[in-house]
Amino acid sequence: MLKRSPGGPAELEPERWGRSTCHPNLQQTLWRRKDGRYEARVYVPQPDGTRKRKTVYGATWEECETKRQELVLRDRQDVPTSTRSAKLSEWLPYWLEEFVRSDRKKTTYAKYETHVRRYLIPHIGTKRLETLGAADVRRMLAAVAAQASTATAKESHRVLRSALTAACREELISQNVVKLVPAPRVQPRELKPWDLAQTTTLLEAARKDPLYAAFVLAVALGLRRGEVLGLRWSDIDLERRTLTVRNQIQRVQKELYEDSTKNRRTRVVPLPLMCGGTAAVAASAASRSATRGGADVA
Repeated sequence: MLKRSPGGPAELEPERWGRSTCHPNLQQTLWRRKDGRYEARVYVPQPDGTRKRKTVYGATWEECETKRQELVLRDRQDVPTSTRSAKLSEWLPYWLEEFVRSDRKKTTYAKYETHVRRYLIPHIGTKRLETLGAADVRRMLAAVAAQASTATAKESHRVLRSALTAACREELISQNVVKLVPAPRVQPRELKPWDLAQTTTLLEAARKDPLYAAFVLAVALGLRRGEVLGLRWSDIDLERRTLTVRNQIQRVQKELYEDSTKNRRTRVVPLPLMCGGTAAVAASAASRSATRGGADVA
């Protein structure tokens, strides 16, 4: 489609470009892809002196054209531009340090690092980002399932998918091939909750334990272990009979640290009658301990 600028010659509207149409002033190809993004290919010099085709992408024509012009400028200045993408053994550790460590919880980083080190790099580390295919992913998942379990393979699928999503955002690859491979199906475990008699037996056995209050809170409120360990006496309001869950205690290797809750939200839960007396006694004991230099830790 032609459009005429005021006082100037007719131009080809960039948004109308297709694979078979090229702007007359462009020496390289630029077109709109089926997914709506734009793609350009430019021949650039390699570090070994040869010339190879480099592909760039953009959400808009202008963005893609800017990247294309940058490659053309590097070509004119005889600046080598490598067209080979990084290997998975290079990208995955980089992704862990630059993306996961700063944005995710320590426990998430530790879990992802384990999957990268034990399963992903040993099975697909020699593959390059741009050459990794769906078949490679399927073989890797089968190997991990045989080596560990189907649940572990499913988690490796999740980790690799997240890593390649970041690579797509960095425009190192055009698509995430992991999305083409279904995650392994895991048979859910059948949970068998305790009945009243079993729960009563547990609490009776723990009655003289210093952590008896923690057992009662875990049973009555369904708190996670880390949330129970993260409670402070200031989180318990005996007058209003409420408990505020603010933090949790987690362990990574041998390190214990305080962290936000799993969903990063604070919640207030009512204290059942069975918890009130227990919390009052425990709080009284904690108050006596505090006068001897104790901390505000439940």
